[in-house]
Amino acid sequence: MVLVASVSPGDERMTDILQAGGELPVLPAGAEAWNPEAWLAVPIDDLQLVVPPRHVSPAEKRVERQHHIVRFKVGSWLVEGTAHLRPGAEQDAVLLSTQPFLPLTDATLSSADPTDGYERHEVLIVNLRHAEVLLD
Repeated sequence: MVLVASVSPGDERMTDILQAGGELPVLPAGAEAWNPEAWLAVPIDDLQLVVPPRHVSPAEKRVERQHHIVRFKVGSWLVEGTAHLRPGAEQDAVLLSTQPFLPLTDATLSSADPTDGYERHEVLIVNLRHAEVLLD
């Protein structure tokens, strides 16, 4: 199922919220934010892909990263984007780590049917528990 919804992450990065697990309160598209009953609690482990709201981290939290192009199959979706990994980290070790959510920048999301086209996202977060790494 594709759920188009809003979240309210506050000052936290969406990746940090997802890594913590539990449930994510979301407001389905078209629902009234003022109505507490309109919000849904979605189990975070069930999420496969998340397009987060725009967030700019404070400069003091930024760490130099190495860029790696990665490709995944997640359900019926194909995902390609840039993973930003800590210097010296082995790509495979990070992808198999205990941190299940991997944010990608400059990401492309497409269905297995090439006639459906594709979507581009500045950031797309992949739940690695639902992903299969695609190698060229």
